[in-house]
Amino acid sequence: MAKFGYDHLHFRSEDPHAAKEFWENMFAAKVVQERELGGAPSFNMDLNGMSFIVSGRAEGEDPVRTTSDPRYGLDHFGLSVDNMDEAQKELSSKGAEWICEPWEIRPGVKIAFIKGPDNISIELAQRD
Repeated sequence: MAKFGYDHLHFRSEDPHAAKEFWENMFAAKVVQERELGGAPSFNMDLNGMSFIVSGRAEGEDPVRTTSDPRYGLDHFGLSVDNMDEAQKELSSKGAEWICEPWEIRPGVKIAFIKGPDNISIELAQRD
């Protein structure tokens, strides 16, 4: 039987350079590789061991616009945080747009959502 594990996420962006800067500034993600993918800028990035790719519209593509509303397919993705209060102060000072302010969803679990590039929703979760 095949064994599966996480490899990466891939985000298509209207402005891949701005999206790359968002991840660098908000979360201290690092660019591991910069290249072109289908004629568009593409950045392989690392966020504390989580690999993901940010790239622009490849030649001939007609990407579907996303919203932050719940929908079928990818709704959001989550990042863990060790201190939600500190994270809120830090991200707010960097201009984060809060979709949902931090709140305790159940005892020992606080969550919040910020708006990412191209209207993606990013959940922050503190689990005590």
